[in-house]
This record gives sequence, C-alpha cells and structure tokens, in this order.
Amino acid sequence: MTHNIIIERDVMVPMRDGVRLATDIYRLDDGAKHPVLVNGHPYDNDHFLAVHELLFSPLVGAQRGYAVVVQEARGRAGSEGTWKPYGHEGRDAYDTVEWAAAQPWSDGNVGLYGACALGYGVLQGAAEAPPHLKAAFAYMTATNFHDGWTYSNGAFELGFQLSWIWTILARDTMSRLNLEPAALDEANRRLEEAASDIRRSARHLPLIDFPPYQNGVAPYWREWLSHPSYDAFWQAADAVAHADRIRVPVLHMSAWYDTCLKGHLALDSALRRRSDARVRDQHRLLIGPWDHSAYYNKRPTCAGERDFGPETLTGPETLAGIAFTWFDHWLRGAEDTFLPKSKVRYYHMGENVWKEADSWPPPHTVVHYYFHSAGQANSRMGDGALTTTSPATEPPDNYVYDPFDPVPTTGGRSMIGLTTGVENQAQVEERQDVLVYTTPRLAEAVAITGPVSVTVYASSDAPDTDFTAKLVDVEPDGYCANIAEGIVRARYRTGHDREEFLTPGEVTKFHIDLWDMAHTFKPNHRIRLEISSSNFPRFDRNLNSRVTPGLGRTEDAQKAVQQVFHDSRYPSHISLPVAS
Repeated sequence: MTHNIIIERDVMVPMRDGVRLATDIYRLDDGAKHPVLVNGHPYDNDHFLAVHELLFSPLVGAQRGYAVVVQEARGRAGSEGTWKPYGHEGRDAYDTVEWAAAQPWSDGNVGLYGACALGYGVLQGAAEAPPHLKAAFAYMTATNFHDGWTYSNGAFELGFQLSWIWTILARDTMSRLNLEPAALDEANRRLEEAASDIRRSARHLPLIDFPPYQNGVAPYWREWLSHPSYDAFWQAADAVAHADRIRVPVLHMSAWYDTCLKGHLALDSALRRRSDARVRDQHRLLIGPWDHSAYYNKRPTCAGERDFGPETLTGPETLAGIAFTWFDHWLRGAEDTFLPKSKVRYYHMGENVWKEADSWPPPHTVVHYYFHSAGQANSRMGDGALTTTSPATEPPDNYVYDPFDPVPTTGGRSMIGLTTGVENQAQVEERQDVLVYTTPRLAEAVAITGPVSVTVYASSDAPDTDFTAKLVDVEPDGYCANIAEGIVRARYRTGHDREEFLTPGEVTKFHIDLWDMAHTFKPNHRIRLEISSSNFPRFDRNLNSRVTPGLGRTEDAQKAVQQVFHDSRYPSHISLPVAS
C-alpha cells in the first residue's frame, strides 16, 4: 500500500534550557510507528542542497519507512537562542534524539546522520550517549574541531574558514543584527567583494580584523583566531577525546583528498581502542578517492583533475544506499549487508581498486627515502634526489621564504573556494623557494598504505616559521600529481597545546605529518617530495615573528632564510608505509 508523506514544518522542539529549535519532520501518513533519523545542522531547512542533496533526501527516507527529523541549530535560521559554534551541538542532539524517541510516530529507535557541517552534531551527539540512540553515520565531517578542521599542525585552515563564513555562515548571523536596510546592503556587498577573490582576501593583515567579518557579522572568526592552541575551548567539543563515551556503532566516511581525513582516521583509532567495549567491533570506516566537494559539485567520481571512474561514484545515488543499509540493520534488525566482515573499506589509488582491511593501517613496512643534493635542490630543475641510501657528507639546501610571495595552493586537501584534489604541480616546482627531491624512474611498483610523514632537520633565522611537504607522483609524461601534503608550524612542533619558539640558526628536528594514503607509484614513475614554507591560501602565512600569525600586521612580517640539512648527522627523509 502506498501512503502519502506528511511534512511538518517549523516544529519548535524544546531543549533542556527552554530554547526551541526549528525542526522539519518527514514521515509516512500511515498511523504506524517508525524508526527515526535525526540531522541537526547550522544551515537553513530551506537550503535544498544541504537538506536534500548531500547524503539523502528526507523524502526518500520517509519513503523507506523512516521518520526523518531535520533541525536548524540554535541561533540559526528559525531556531531560538544564540549560535555558538562547537558549543551546544552535543547536548542539543541528545535532547532531540530523546524528544524524537518519545513522539507518537516513533518506535523509539533513533539514528543520527549528516555530512560536513551537517555532520559534526552526529559525533558530538553520539559522545553524549542519549539512551535511545542506536547508530550514527557521519560523512566527511569534523571530529576534532581544532586539528584537521580549523587548524592543521598549528597552521590556520584559512581558505576553508574564510569561504565557509562568507558562503554560508555570515548571512544568517547578519540577519539577526537588526541592521538598517542600507547597512545590511553594505555588509552583503562586503561579503560579495571578499568572495570574488579569495587569494586577495586571504592576504589581509591582521587576519583577525578582516573587515567583512567585524561588527558582529562573524564573531566566531575572531574567536577561532584567538585560540590557535589546543586549549579548553577546543577540548570540550573533541569527539576523538570523548570516544570512550560513544556507545553505538558509528559508520563514518572520508576521502584521500578530504580536509577531514585526519580527523576520521583519529576517530577510527579512538573508537577501536576506547569506545564502549560492546560496540568496538561494530564501527566501520570507508575512505574513497574523492575531494571534499565531490559529493555536491556534480563531479561524484573525481578529485580535482583526476576521474577515478564509475566504481567510485559518490553523492546521493550511492550514499543513500549505504546509509539506509546501515540504519536498516541497527534500527530495524535487518540482515547486515554492508561490510559484514571487514572494518575498513578503502580505495587504493594507482591500482584503482577497492580493498578491505580488518584495521587501519593495513600491514606495511616503513621505508625511509633520504634527501640528497649538492646544495642546489631548488625547483625541479635543481639537483635534489631521493633514495633509500642514507646520506654521508652533503651541503644543506637553502631558500628564502617571503610571506608576501607565498607558494600558491594547487590542489590537495582543501575545501570550499580553492582548487582541490589532483592538480599538476609542475608550475609550483619551478619556484626557487621550493626544494624538490626525486627518485630515479622506478623499476618496480611501490605501493603505500598508511601514514606518510617527513622528518626534516632544518634551521631558520626567524623565531617562528612553517615547513611544508608535498608527496608527488611524477608520471612518465611529466605530469606531477600531488598525492599527500602537510605542514608544521614551528612554534607548535612539540605539541598543539604549547608554544616553543626557535633559536634562530639552530638546527631543529621537525616532524611533518602528511596524513595517510593508499597509492601505488607504478613502474617508470618517479617519487618526488617538495619542501617549502607555505601553501597559501589553504593555510595562513607564517609571518616569521613571535606574534601570533592571525594577529600579525604587515610590519610584523619578515623574510626567513631556511636551511634544510641532509647528511649523516641530520638525515632528513620521508617515511613511506610500503605495503607488506
């Protein structure tokens, strides 16, 4: 029998403190009780893409026999209260789950789901452990709002945060300021002007005083930049740190070119070690070959310039099936057909196949590839080499990092407003402030599965600076495909919760996390590593001073002379997880 779908708009659901959140409910008009799926988000329930085109449409969920609850976060759109990012999501998710379980159309079994900013309430809510929550599904979202979302190894994720605010967040905030029409028009004009050229906007100093985000338009911008360290502000909403509170199975998905990848891998490890013992074997992780925007930019098999083919299809066409199979099992008791044995499913690039593993990372052997040169590794035309032979006596390589001429972001794990995924790095590698180390053409394939890291022994004449690293697959035709990248802010090299400045001129050991990867360098390809000090505007520029970069002014900036050492005492190298 076919039933109509009832849609209840703007139901005001009360939270424990009396604040009411605007909620839309989609359910069958059949008089029966159904399991419930809840999605809370900081957007607008009228935002069609966010509500209907990311994972699945609530209409489809209702057709599948679920009651779907879609809720605007407190202080957003039609909801009451004040929006404070990373403050109320967990408690509000708890209250909404328990409210949904008590409704006459609910059978008491509730799941949380969401993608990106529409998904971080999933993990925060799961960590609050509402009694009626049975399972969770999170796609490309934040697990630790500090590292891998707002910052990465101490560097501010500038491109993402800038564009997220002017694209989505600021306009709703402005609507609550009771501005006169002329003032509102001017505020919108400033946002549009800023969005028209992200690279120009990103150059504004100091970042914290970025003009379009002042006067109440984006108070969270100043808050994020005022907390560069991993402090109590971030700790309170860290799902990885609170994994021991999670008592339900979690399915989470990320991608090799997703800014959220690091957080998902950290969450996976934490869930398997510290979540409730009764569900530790029930969590599932899936990693695809996409960039962050693949699922909504109508290029659902791509990461930048690389199309991985129909077997990698993402978007609602694929994600709805995955989500409903997951929830059918945990909320309805249906036979589990999704990853029945393996706990991790991942796409291995280069070989271009899906693989499965009992844990991440799969078995591998760490192989060190050492830097070599005669002191002229600048650009890909230099003499930099990469081999498994440790260096003996070699001169260091030198370059000058100028904050006013940073290395441009070209593809990679960036988000809204920037180039993403795979792009040719050849032009970047022509710069004199990029050191390039390359292997000879490979006689045999080198397959990597697991964490990639770089150990750099370097000095700077500045008290603070950045070092960046990028792993590249040089193809036989000369295309330089970026595979993984990372950064370390010197002052946070010993921990994200404390600052330790450099002694100018002193050789210091830096660890650069390039995150994880599954990729095969094929025969006749070459493995390449780039070392520099900027990746802009994905990351903010380090001004090479003791001033906090987000607060630094033009007069605080200075050039830095960088030296990278590679000899028997200082064997700089990249560590690759070669598949066993």
